[in-house]
Amino acid sequence: MSQSDLLVITSASGKQATHLLPFLPSSLRLRLICHSESSADRLRSLHPNAEVLTGDLNSPSFCASILHNATALYHIGPPFHPFETTIGLALVHAASTERGKRNGRFRHFVYSSVLHSSIRKMLNHDCKRYVEEALLESGVPYTILQPTHFMEMIPLAKLAQEQGDKVVFPAKWDPSVGFSFVALKDFGEAGAKVLREGEKHYSASYEICGTGSVTYNEVMRIVGQNIGKDVVVKQVGLQEAADGFMKMMSGGSEEVDPYTRDAAERMLLYYNRRGLVGNTNVLEWLLGRKPTSVVKWVEEQVGKGR
Repeated sequence: MSQSDLLVITSASGKQATHLLPFLPSSLRLRLICHSESSADRLRSLHPNAEVLTGDLNSPSFCASILHNATALYHIGPPFHPFETTIGLALVHAASTERGKRNGRFRHFVYSSVLHSSIRKMLNHDCKRYVEEALLESGVPYTILQPTHFMEMIPLAKLAQEQGDKVVFPAKWDPSVGFSFVALKDFGEAGAKVLREGEKHYSASYEICGTGSVTYNEVMRIVGQNIGKDVVVKQVGLQEAADGFMKMMSGGSEEVDPYTRDAAERMLLYYNRRGLVGNTNVLEWLLGRKPTSVVKWVEEQVGKGR
């Protein structure tokens, strides 16, 4: 990407974008999209040279407006949102329309999807499958990034701050089931590389995993060793797990769309039996180094907190 290019980033105040932005060229023109004015104010303070817009991505006209004169889009869908698929499809249509204009400059749609989007049993995976299909058929140059379980889901700070030498980690699924993890900073670095190199990554779908299969029992042993506490893993029931997940997703609000709860419960049931595991080769190739391991991530986070 060059200085004249304009990159649009959706969900720009979220965790994914927060870890993507530091890896982008400082001279790059940015149009950052968020939902609330409080998020917009924070983005403007952090990125004073960026154009920051708020609006409803469920509106096709708004989707079209944010891509006006844009060169590329990095789309991060709102997780567990009842209209996540609708939003993605609207943005694919808007990108296709923008690219088809006589003086259209649009040339790259980077979609942050999910590892194994073909798993229909999980609504939060299945909804992304339709957006991927639309991208494949749109004629718009695209790259699909499929990240696994983020390491930032590990409640390291909370466990470290609890009083006593023994603390309890309430596992929302069977802690002996394996997962692949990826650090958000690694995902952000890989995403920025895809954007910078552009055409080299057209028509590609990349599974993004930083580790092989690691259980939460293993993760909590690593956490305990680094915070100097005995972390006891205790699995909670589905109802309690779903309630906790909903509280995390809604920021404590009790008003949750039924679709969101359905998607969360299906995910919890799936994770409890099968986990989510992928391969690290693609991310290692993109980064040009070994991805961050759980051990290294925990050590880094504990170091930052000292």
